Amino acid sequence: MADASGTGVKSGADTERRCNSCSGSGEVGTEMGPVDCPDCGGTGVLPHPSVLVEWRIRDIERARSAGADAAASDIRWLIAELRRARTALTEIASLAADAGDSDIARRLRVVSGQALELFEVVPVGSER
Repeated sequence: MADASGTGVKSGADTERRCNSCSGSGEVGTEMGPVDCPDCGGTGVLPHPSVLVEWRIRDIERARSAGADAAASDIRWLIAELRRARTALTEIASLAADAGDSDIARRLRVVSGQALELFEVVPVGSER
């Protein structure tokens, strides 16, 4: 798999996001023959963590929240709360990016970025 520059060199992020279900091939074997991997959509590379969270939320919605019982109602509520919190964190990250370079703005960017997995946080002094 080539990188965006066309050099054929994989970045560290591509290697870390390689799909384990299909070993990066984009296909999994079934009784009916090879099919696109359901985890990576056939690309061999996992999408951004935010996309994976949304996919998992939708899977849970389809599987568990269709009923009319109390558990289904609780799941619908919890999913709505999760989406609301992620939307608020995204807005906080955006506002912190616009807030300049104060200590509070930097801390808000780091905390919201960690929670949303917007970027990899590398401790100061560690080799990367």
